[in-house]
Amino acid sequence: MEIAKSMLRMDNAALVRALQDIVGQAHVLTSDGARQFFATDIFTSGAAFDAVVAPANAAELSRIVSLCTQEGRPLVPRGGGFSYTKGYVPLGAGEVSVDLRRMDRIVEINEQDLYVVVEAGCTWRNLYEALKAKGLRTPYFGPMSGYRATVGGALSQGSFFLGSTQFGTTADSVLGLELVLADGRVVRTGSGGGTNGGSPFFRPYGPDMTGLFLHDSGALGFKTQAVLKLIPFPEHQEFATFAFEADQRDEALAAMAAIARAGLAGECYLWDPAFAAKMATNNRLIDDLKYFTNVFKSGKGLFGGIKDGMKLAATGKKFLLENRFLLHVTIDDCSAAGAAARLDAAVAIGTGQGGVPISPSIPRALRAMPFNDFTTVTFADQRLRNLPTHGIMPHSRIAAAASDVQDYFRDNESRMAEHDVTVGTIYFAVGSNAICCEPLFYWTDPQLAAHDRSAESSDLALLKTMPMRPPAGQLVAEMRAELVALFTAHGAVHCQIGKSYPYRETRQPETFALLQAIKTAIDPANAMNPGALGL
Repeated sequence: MEIAKSMLRMDNAALVRALQDIVGQAHVLTSDGARQFFATDIFTSGAAFDAVVAPANAAELSRIVSLCTQEGRPLVPRGGGFSYTKGYVPLGAGEVSVDLRRMDRIVEINEQDLYVVVEAGCTWRNLYEALKAKGLRTPYFGPMSGYRATVGGALSQGSFFLGSTQFGTTADSVLGLELVLADGRVVRTGSGGGTNGGSPFFRPYGPDMTGLFLHDSGALGFKTQAVLKLIPFPEHQEFATFAFEADQRDEALAAMAAIARAGLAGECYLWDPAFAAKMATNNRLIDDLKYFTNVFKSGKGLFGGIKDGMKLAATGKKFLLENRFLLHVTIDDCSAAGAAARLDAAVAIGTGQGGVPISPSIPRALRAMPFNDFTTVTFADQRLRNLPTHGIMPHSRIAAAASDVQDYFRDNESRMAEHDVTVGTIYFAVGSNAICCEPLFYWTDPQLAAHDRSAESSDLALLKTMPMRPPAGQLVAEMRAELVALFTAHGAVHCQIGKSYPYRETRQPETFALLQAIKTAIDPANAMNPGALGL
């Protein structure tokens, strides 16, 4: 969305001064490197923002939105910055990035009514730690990137992993929202949106307006607070890993679906042989001493923790190179007996489909340290990049889709080999009725290496000497589009829609027209993240 200069009443300097009057000079970024950094996600770089502004609360955000909307300046929300679907990448010049990470307070933990009120910029890790200290947890409790990924980002983009097999996606844990609309109004949804000081304990009071703003990529409103359900922290965990031979993918998927339908697992995920090998050879996460330290701490007592840690250290990662599918299961329960019973049932399902139980070192390690600072993770090749592309399907369709995905990569082996592009695939059980197939492309790309996600800066001089898409990156972009088309043919849906997945093209015209009418009613100038959801 290119903004004509003649449409703007304020020039950039005046806009920056007005934003500084709202949030303070330190919280408006105008350097070339910062403006380009915030316009670049994990895979795509857009035109630099005119400014980056970081509000501290809903009142400041309301004033920012009102100002920019009146000035014809589109706004794009940003959380932790782990999107790969152009969710916060601008479409053109003239746009303003809104960095919501200063809004990171945990406002209320209600232990009696079992909800938490948290600001959108709070990380999943910080929320998890604060709740765990009180013996509580949200049902879905974050992505693996939750060390930096924010609650608001996950609610806008859609997210699943930790707790998702049992409790679904982010949306399934939400009771209500506080939002800023395009004209600056602050609204609340759910029972907390009443005039009588009502508690935010209940979501569907009348039409479910909360759901309208979930997984919307920030196109309908900017989230400032979320009310999330709470559950007692499940004190007891069990783990299982099953090895399936390379020709037993369908059996592994069948086991995964059966475990999910039975409600046995907090997480259930399957690694194909290529992804397992990639974890063994390129990713040092599981070698990190912090993992072993946390495994020691997470065992049943001191002796149990030491034994678990020694088992993980002894097992190492050699078994990841044995060309097998690995089905990982993490079980949560409030009692040891309950966890053991769930484990017995999962083992019966896994072995019944031909899986061989092996040491569950991977799910044990990942749950011992559920959140990772991916900006500081080291790889064997510092230029190594990866791009996930996923489709979510019902159990009845996943085997056919997985077969077509395998055939697709087999058909493209030669052009992938030419540019040293590899792929590994993960499958996740999402709730009791869906499985996500997520191939990850791997390639080397010095262009993206010029964006330091830890220091939050861009090497502009280096960027200018490189093409935006080196041959390997161009191939990945082409193959991602082809893979998305394949998923679409199987009726897949997606999280992290952003500006990349074909939401508009896959909706019935009447359905999309309704969404467009809602967008027009609350954001007639299309100021809120234009281009997201195909709007």
